[in-house]
Amino acid sequence: MQNSDLLPSVLYFLLAAVLVIPLGKRLGLGPILSYLAAGVFLGPGGLGLISDPQAVLHFAELGVILMLFVLGLELNPAKLWELRSAIFGLGSSQLLLCWALLGALTWLVGLSWQAALVIGAALSLSSTAFAVQLMNEHRLLTTPLGRDVFGILLLQDLAVIPILLLTGYLAPAQASQEPVLPWYGVLLALGLFLLAGRFILPLFLRLVAQSGVREVLTAFALLLVIGSAELMNWLGLSAGLGAFVAGIMLANSSYRHQLETDIEPFKGLLLGLFFMAVGMSMELGLLLSQPLLLLALLSALLLSKALVIGLLGKLRHHGWRASIAMGLILAEGGEFAFVLLTQAKLGGLLDEDIVNALVLAIGLSMALTPLLFAAFRATRRKQQDNRQPDAIEASQSEVIICGFGRVGQISGRLLASSGIPFVALDKDPRHVDVVRQFGGEVYFGDGTRLDMLMAAGIARTRVLLLAVDGVEDSLAIASLVQQHFPHVTLIARARDRNHAYRLLALGVKQVFRETFGSALNAAEQVLQGLGLSEVQAADMARTFAEHDQALVLAGAAHHHDLDALIRISNEGKAELASLLRGDRERNKP
Repeated sequence: MQNSDLLPSVLYFLLAAVLVIPLGKRLGLGPILSYLAAGVFLGPGGLGLISDPQAVLHFAELGVILMLFVLGLELNPAKLWELRSAIFGLGSSQLLLCWALLGALTWLVGLSWQAALVIGAALSLSSTAFAVQLMNEHRLLTTPLGRDVFGILLLQDLAVIPILLLTGYLAPAQASQEPVLPWYGVLLALGLFLLAGRFILPLFLRLVAQSGVREVLTAFALLLVIGSAELMNWLGLSAGLGAFVAGIMLANSSYRHQLETDIEPFKGLLLGLFFMAVGMSMELGLLLSQPLLLLALLSALLLSKALVIGLLGKLRHHGWRASIAMGLILAEGGEFAFVLLTQAKLGGLLDEDIVNALVLAIGLSMALTPLLFAAFRATRRKQQDNRQPDAIEASQSEVIICGFGRVGQISGRLLASSGIPFVALDKDPRHVDVVRQFGGEVYFGDGTRLDMLMAAGIARTRVLLLAVDGVEDSLAIASLVQQHFPHVTLIARARDRNHAYRLLALGVKQVFRETFGSALNAAEQVLQGLGLSEVQAADMARTFAEHDQALVLAGAAHHHDLDALIRISNEGKAELASLLRGDRERNKP
């Protein structure tokens, strides 16, 4: 990309991000697929506005480096040590087994064993950017499954250098670059890097922060990430690994959150650019000229990796669904494969036609992975629908709890401890099974169904605690009970103020907001921490709670009228301030 083309190219990227991502969200596509579509639209296969996708891809890899730095900030050395079995056990098993299987398939179709080794290695790697973004979208990164996936990705980053050296050895036609330092020099440089990060970096960071200039700290964060990546690159190691190690060294720093905040905007934009660059790099014309070859490559890649990783996940004692999810998350090819295949082409190991087909297959695997994973997650709902509701044993209970999550379980424990029987319903079969493992008594059933409520004994019930997660389910149950069983006292959990308005509008008298009580208790502790007595803090909290409840009741009649709600809120703020000032004056010694 020429310097004269830089400004128009940046304009195209930003315009595509602003227009395509919101459109993709409206169509139900995730950010990754939206960025890929934008890249195809901008690249040679689309409008041709960007003529050199490889140059964009090389620059956009900085987004992956920044992402690894932020991940490192979240992992202190103690947490990293906890991942050792996932990294060296699960990760090495995945790499070697996928490498062997994909390499064998390549050799069987007639390529040389050298080419099979390189292709098997390239295809066995997964995309850190795609996998982490996908887990972030589905909130899986901090789960046991997410930690195992991240361990595999980290091992793959560690394996980059041996694979590069192997490719250079097998491709004598490539004028491979001699290492800058011998192996013992690399180890010494790494040791100095770690020591500087442990003892010198925190002092320098404190000095920069004391300047009080926000931009300087942001510049330092970028300097640290890019400098660490470039140092590792100079040593012949993975640039992303350098940024990750730099993040780990600052994981216990008091400036960690500030650094993460400064890096986050750059990381998001550059990761988006990376996904666009992948979309630009795909030669979609091969879909028409060689569809069977691409279908075979794509099927072999996705099925082989999903099968191997899924079986390894089962050996790690994950459930079958979690194991399949792990296989799908890591089934796609990785960004490093582009570099590896290009090196093999330059070294004479692979023909250009084969490399182009493999690159397109890898790009398509990245595009298909979010779709396959979303489709797999959707099967959970179908499984729920296929499972028949539990048969509820007849009891003399006068209490029904609909929704046995956090709120329902606490209430249920209190009732059980008091010797008061109840019937608990929950429509999530996995949650029901987990609660039963811990000795909880709960039935699988959907409270929005009249027959299920009848089976639970609602005709003789005096109180129904409505504690389901879904707002629409909550309103449906409330409406059903109000219509058919008006004698039942409804006590309803509201997720937020708007949910409370809608419940009150249905005629539910007793509504509690799930976080209101705990937030009020926290505020009361804050007041005591500021020097107010326990009595003073309790009086102010009680005044606030009573006033806020009155505002909710007043707003329920106008919950469809935003202007009326704003007016009621503004009037309430002034009134509340006056009441609290009066409380403080009365409580003065």
